[in-house]
Amino acid sequence: MNKVVIRAIGRLNEAWLREGVDMYVDRSKPYIKIEIIELPEGHGGSTKPNIEKTKRIEGKALLKGLPPDAVLVVLDETGKELTSINFSVRLADWQAAGKTACFVIGGSWGLDKKLLKKADFVLSFGKLTLPHSLARLVLAEQLYRAACIQTGKAYHK
Repeated sequence: MNKVVIRAIGRLNEAWLREGVDMYVDRSKPYIKIEIIELPEGHGGSTKPNIEKTKRIEGKALLKGLPPDAVLVVLDETGKELTSINFSVRLADWQAAGKTACFVIGGSWGLDKKLLKKADFVLSFGKLTLPHSLARLVLAEQLYRAACIQTGKAYHK
């Protein structure tokens, strides 16, 4: 079974988001193992954080502990948009190459430029800015959809 890692800044505070992500992770279990690692926000609870410093701290945390075989996929609105089928094909290619797809979702202030430069692939879910918690739900659903496309399960239409 292939494994995918999601490294995300912050916790999912709303129950409906947690339930949605959990639902897609559970549905994916027969096809792919999704490991979610939640990392603390880099502002240390400050109400007026230094945004660039926060992004640097979060960027370092997101990179720390990546699997040695990781392909680093950073979610950012400036990235490449893919159809669900193209996303599935790209995921299958990484898996066939023996790579662990490691998806990174930054915090509410965005991503450190150094992290973006280290990415093997920058993925966008569109021109809209999504809250990082909603991006996690969309990613979980797309990973499940990709698994269904790869296995021919009648979910993707």
